[in-house]
Amino acid sequence: MSTQDLREQLRLYQGRLRVWASDAESHPAHCGVFSAAKVRRDFTVDGWKRRYGDEPFMLGVIRDIVVALHRDTRTLTWEGLQEALSEQMARHCGNLHPGLKRYVAHAVEQYLDAHDELEALHGPMRFITVDPVSGSQGREVKVWALLYASSDGVREIRRLRVKRARSRTEESDRWATVAGYVVARMKMQVPPTTIRVVEVGLQDGSTGVVFERSYEETLNRYEVQGRPTIRQMIAPADYGPGHSCQKCKLAGRCPSLHDLTGCLGQRRPGPSTRSVSAADLELYSKCAARWYLEMQCRLPTGGDPSEASDRGRIIHRWLDQAHTRGTPCTEQDVASPEQAGIFTGALTKDEYARVREFLVAHTRSCPLAEGVEVIAVEPPVYGYDATADVIIAARPDLVYRDANGRIVVRETKTTTQMPKDEVDAYDRFFPIPWLINIARTAKDAFGKTDAFPRIELEVITPDEARVFAWDVERDEDAVHMAQAEVRLRARAWVRDTSWAPSPGAQCTWCPVRQWCPDAAELHYRAHEQSPPQDEPCAGLLSGSPE
Repeated sequence: MSTQDLREQLRLYQGRLRVWASDAESHPAHCGVFSAAKVRRDFTVDGWKRRYGDEPFMLGVIRDIVVALHRDTRTLTWEGLQEALSEQMARHCGNLHPGLKRYVAHAVEQYLDAHDELEALHGPMRFITVDPVSGSQGREVKVWALLYASSDGVREIRRLRVKRARSRTEESDRWATVAGYVVARMKMQVPPTTIRVVEVGLQDGSTGVVFERSYEETLNRYEVQGRPTIRQMIAPADYGPGHSCQKCKLAGRCPSLHDLTGCLGQRRPGPSTRSVSAADLELYSKCAARWYLEMQCRLPTGGDPSEASDRGRIIHRWLDQAHTRGTPCTEQDVASPEQAGIFTGALTKDEYARVREFLVAHTRSCPLAEGVEVIAVEPPVYGYDATADVIIAARPDLVYRDANGRIVVRETKTTTQMPKDEVDAYDRFFPIPWLINIARTAKDAFGKTDAFPRIELEVITPDEARVFAWDVERDEDAVHMAQAEVRLRARAWVRDTSWAPSPGAQCTWCPVRQWCPDAAELHYRAHEQSPPQDEPCAGLLSGSPE
């Protein structure tokens, strides 16, 4: 196994390069080493190779069906379109999860409607190809999208989005700059006059023109904005553990990830390299299908967030901003809105009024007393379990060093009913065994320390706040319980490939029930039931990109 720094290995690479337009869009938020490795098509790291699942890429399936329908003359009539669509669904969707099949059928119909609307707005467009590319000799810039053209030189590149088309943003500008350049440089019979970049939202057939410029303006914009971004991606930069770890082909050898080997308690890896957080396992334990459709595939969701979830987001936004100050939260900070000196942070007046009672309770248990040093507020923590071949993520609410120099990892949860005791608190809030297990597996995961950290759970109700604590250094019973809890929750998830639903009363408020065939029937016969009032885990990792 090579001991050479990965960045040096990347610099010495002399093979083929390929940049996707989506890489340019997401590059600023990604680890520099991840981006440099992704661009290098044939780069591998000694001793480890990322393993991929065999399920088809959902957006790729949708695109393949659309392309086949464009080329099928039967689609000129409604009856012919339905016949062709049925054939293509049967051909391409055999290996998809039942929930994805339902979404794919919906998405194809939405795309065809959007196609008709775009032609009505801009004139007839002829389908040309998919994945247009510019470059040669192992140096390529490519776009994952569908390309159309008009008879008078307008070239239109369409990007598919799982949810809704976005309005123009800085991120879509970066993607459009690179995509427009690639389309402009393609050799076609009709020279380009105008380059148009469109997003199509498959949830509702929405469309958005994010870029429309002349041929010359498109090339100039790329030289000013696109090419510098691509140069930055190619040059290996600093490590930056985060969202990109779950897709990185170097993760198993990355020195910036904590060594969490054995953290999940598995004896062998599952069928593919995966990523997981406490929120993932908590949701998976309720319904594997919901986890897969909502967290992994990121399908459109319906309904409003639960009261507990929405309340938690507001309170954590306030705590994040308040604790970043590094000073204790006081009663003056949470005085009534009419008084001077209150700290509302970024909360609106209505949000502040809604959660003020919880914030008042927090001031009685805020840990930022004299002698306390704030290490990080909501720090993302990433590691790799080599035995399970899983990237592990956590984001505690606060990490601080107490007056005795001990690192303390605090999780804060809101509820309407205080736990009866430490055992009840441990059982109700899965982030606690999750954090205990991480801390015991990698002592320095939350900051350099000589002793194992202490894990705290602050539970806040409108009336009071209580702090429960577990000493990872001395409380062997708590450690063994945490290891067993994580092992049992992770065991099925690590090996699952079918993501079967768990129908029940929860289907009535499940945010992806519209895509789940098992939930649809139950929805009409189940009695409505309020969701639990404990604040659920907050997600950290994102699923498949759109």
